[in-house]
Amino acid sequence: MRFEVLGPVRVCTSDGEAATLAPKPRALLAVLLAAAGRPVTVERLLSELWPEGAPSTATATLQMHVSALRKVVGDRVGTAPGGYRLDLVGAFFDAAEFETGGDLGLWRGDPYEGVAAGPAVSAAAARLAELRLTARNEWAQRALADGRHVAAATELAGWAAEQPTAEGLVKQLMLALYRSGRAGDALSAYDRTAAALDDLGARPGPELDALAAAVRRQDPTLDRPAHGVPAQRNRFIGRRAELDRAIGLLGTARLLTVVGPGGAGKTRLSLELARELAADHDTVHIVELAEHRDGPLGARLAAATGIREEPGTPILETVTRLLTGRVLLVLDNCEHVRPQAAELVHTLLATCPGVRVLTTSREQLGLSGEVIFTLGGLATPAPGSADPHTDAVRLLADRVAAARGGAGLAPAELAVAAELCRRLDGLPLAIELAAARLRALPLSEIVSRLDRRFDLLTGSSPVQRHQTMRAAIDWGYELLDVPQQELLRRLGVFAGGFDLAAAAEVAGADPLEPLTQLVDRSMVEWRDGRYRLIETIREYARERLGPAERSEAFGRLVAYWIGRLAEPPPVDGPAHTGWLAATAAEHDTIVAALNWALREGDPADGLRIAAAMWWYWWISGRMAEGLTWLDQALAASAEPSALRARALRAAAALARNSGDLVAARRLGEEGLAVFRALDDRTGMVAALNNLLITAQAQEDYPASLAFGHEALELAEQASDARMVAAASNNTAGTLRCLGRLDEAEPLFTRALNGFRALGDRRGEAAALSNLSTTDRRRGRYEPARRAMREALAVYTELGIAEGQLDAVEGLAQLDVLEGDAEGGLRLLAVAERERTELGAPTFTPDEIADRDRAEAAARDALGPAAVARAYRDATATTLESAVAQLLA
Repeated sequence: MRFEVLGPVRVCTSDGEAATLAPKPRALLAVLLAAAGRPVTVERLLSELWPEGAPSTATATLQMHVSALRKVVGDRVGTAPGGYRLDLVGAFFDAAEFETGGDLGLWRGDPYEGVAAGPAVSAAAARLAELRLTARNEWAQRALADGRHVAAATELAGWAAEQPTAEGLVKQLMLALYRSGRAGDALSAYDRTAAALDDLGARPGPELDALAAAVRRQDPTLDRPAHGVPAQRNRFIGRRAELDRAIGLLGTARLLTVVGPGGAGKTRLSLELARELAADHDTVHIVELAEHRDGPLGARLAAATGIREEPGTPILETVTRLLTGRVLLVLDNCEHVRPQAAELVHTLLATCPGVRVLTTSREQLGLSGEVIFTLGGLATPAPGSADPHTDAVRLLADRVAAARGGAGLAPAELAVAAELCRRLDGLPLAIELAAARLRALPLSEIVSRLDRRFDLLTGSSPVQRHQTMRAAIDWGYELLDVPQQELLRRLGVFAGGFDLAAAAEVAGADPLEPLTQLVDRSMVEWRDGRYRLIETIREYARERLGPAERSEAFGRLVAYWIGRLAEPPPVDGPAHTGWLAATAAEHDTIVAALNWALREGDPADGLRIAAAMWWYWWISGRMAEGLTWLDQALAASAEPSALRARALRAAAALARNSGDLVAARRLGEEGLAVFRALDDRTGMVAALNNLLITAQAQEDYPASLAFGHEALELAEQASDARMVAAASNNTAGTLRCLGRLDEAEPLFTRALNGFRALGDRRGEAAALSNLSTTDRRRGRYEPARRAMREALAVYTELGIAEGQLDAVEGLAQLDVLEGDAEGGLRLLAVAERERTELGAPTFTPDEIADRDRAEAAARDALGPAAVARAYRDATATTLESAVAQLLA
């Protein structure tokens, strides 16, 4: 027979069925159970069963209830002096079981639920409720200590909902939620308790208040304790995605190796990983190998696991025999003892089925079944962004607050902070060392000194390799063999990504084997089909280059790019688009080669590179940058030559497109003079074409036509179809500026036909745009729109932003002329904004006049509200979306 009071009071027979009892017999049973086998007098029973006062027939009625109860429990209800008692010998009583074992699973509801009885039952119920509360607190403490935070949060949420003013339970719930990554929910639990207490005219106690404050500041002492894992020295910031992915990988493998460059935070990530996985294992052991130099690794493992050596038995044999159960073993910093570490792990995995191994290294162990987890820097803001929520900026902000005594990053510092994090590749160690400098230097000063980062990024860590960034990278560099060290130094000349061919050129030999080893050892990244050194390692590699080695490596890089750029870029089409993308990917390295040639190498080589790069700078809208390099190269290499003349023509084109027409004219005429002196007719035609456009922009139309007619004559004499088409197109532009449309239109048509015959899509688009303008001037709007949309489609296909803007402006003017003033004004505003950002103003006089007239006409046709709406819509319209709409 079983008696139960941890919920509705009931008695169960041997077959587990609950007996049926009327309310008063059930209340009588509750009183006798509350007495726990002790006698209860009749007077006491009467007062318990009728707490409001017993009726005159109560004694006789009591005897009836005793009889009814005996029909269920038999002679267990016996008489006693002056009353009755319930014999519990040999019966099961859930309250007694709970008090003995503390099993919370025995509870089915509130104690003595559903019984209307007097003070004795109420006292017993209150006592059991307190025991349950104590047991719940103790269970929660054990669950949190065991790392079962999610399970604890689930149970505690229900208990706290039952008892919202039970501050002990709420405290445990808040801890469980916080350690489950739910700080907001933890504070919500506090708020609910505070509200419940407020309803009673009370407020939370100091312990709960202190816990809420600790949650708000993310106090590191709140983080989960894990047996065998060192406590955190400070807050672990970010890496949530990496932790989740690593947990998933380790859940299906027995060996996970975290690899990455020095300063990436491999040790810290492995400790956090061990902390999160501790609850899933019987034991966790951390084995630090950084300082291990001599002796078997088995002895170090034995010391870390607390296993004593047995006389006459090899230590590793003892360890493998005693390392039982589910064990997580962390071997930290294996790179300098990789062969021994690989042998040890191989033995452990073969002989200890419950062991799971997590290693950190700059190189994989190379074992079968090993899963590699590559760790780079923390996520940084995209270029131009100052997102404060990226992991790198969050880490910097946290460490800055520590260095400044609680004062974090100011809003005005966010842009500089983002730049710093990008320049440091998001490496946690570098960010920590930079933040420590903020006690004595402003943030902007630290960024300005990053070209001397290895002198700047120093600290006072007790771990020697973490005291400076140089020491962190030295640690890995010294583990390389001589060919690997030499290749790493030479790769420092690359300012961006590179391929195997470029690496071979700089190395002077086949680099595949040492390059593969550098990738394996986390000194070089392999991503998206290209190799790359992060900026910090690149600076380190360059610092290691000796003078002779530096000269040879950069000299090889310069020669490589002179050869690559010697072939002119494709005229247009997919090949041209591919050329642009490839040049953009290599731009930083090309500029590094150019810079070295001008300052330390042969300036003529620098001029050769700059002259070959002008088209990329023009087409990508980097006119000012290209002009700066060409000016420097021309100043450094003044000897008249065809190369100098080509560079002068390139500089003139960039100057004109930047709006400096005086410089463009001067540079163009100087280049033409050199071509004339060399009797280079092809160069003369190109220079004349260039000058006719510049003179046209200066409204020097006689000179422009003279340049154009000479260019056309020379091109026809040379049977150069491409230059004939170009000269026709440009000369016609000057005639159009003069209003001589009858003369201009045939030349534009000749240019269009010539470009189409050559398959020159870019030239075709330019001629179409010019013919569209001519048609618009003559009131032929339909063909004008058709030609301009065709030009826009070609420019979009080729990725020529300046051409797209010309076409957008032309279509906007047609919109205004055909009655859509608001739509036309919106497009004109979009084009103006994009030209400003691109640094490519319109310089053709008649096109400028047409645009200004269209804008004025649109504003005159609209009211102030419509004008404001058009400009507001333009602000929200990207060039891409405007083009897509026009081509739809």
